[in-house]
Amino acid sequence: MRHPDADMPERPVGVPDAVWSAVESVRSMPRVTGMRYRELPVPSTLADYGIGVEMECVADDDSRSFGDAHMASGWIMLLYVEREREDWHSHWRCVAYAQLPLPSDENDGLAPSMYWDGMCSFVDDASLGDVSGTVTVTQNTSFGLAQEGTAGCEMRVSWTPLASMDGGLDAGGQVQCWARFVQSASECEEEPSVDR
Repeated sequence: MRHPDADMPERPVGVPDAVWSAVESVRSMPRVTGMRYRELPVPSTLADYGIGVEMECVADDDSRSFGDAHMASGWIMLLYVEREREDWHSHWRCVAYAQLPLPSDENDGLAPSMYWDGMCSFVDDASLGDVSGTVTVTQNTSFGLAQEGTAGCEMRVSWTPLASMDGGLDAGGQVQCWARFVQSASECEEEPSVDR
């Protein structure tokens, strides 16, 4: 059996304790069943340091590559700045995106509010209460081979996560709450659960 730290890279010189603790938190977090994860680069223009995780809801036997438009997917970036930003009220900020299927019977004027309320029920406990963002309903109309049109929902959200007094962050908990939301909005599984 491999040592749990075997895949953990060495800590780069100069990385603050709070950031490295967040990296370890994401690495060791319990994975939500039915979700596939991969690392996502964070643009250096957004913050001094960052952690990015891309995720996609998949069936147990699904071997498709990332990016299938019919599956719920998304990403979350945990951004860290060395000098606390006044607009964040913190060193940390979470920025997240989700692309979600929209069942035809829910494709109405209430869909954006429905998705926003659903998302808030997952994120509110992990944030400082300043969740903001946008919900966009997309509609694709097919022509030709009598294919049915599709609808979807895109969410762009940001919030200031709760951090400990020493500036540390349960980054794994933040990623996990976003993964649970993405999965809850998908048709791939009825009840989200967590692998321990």
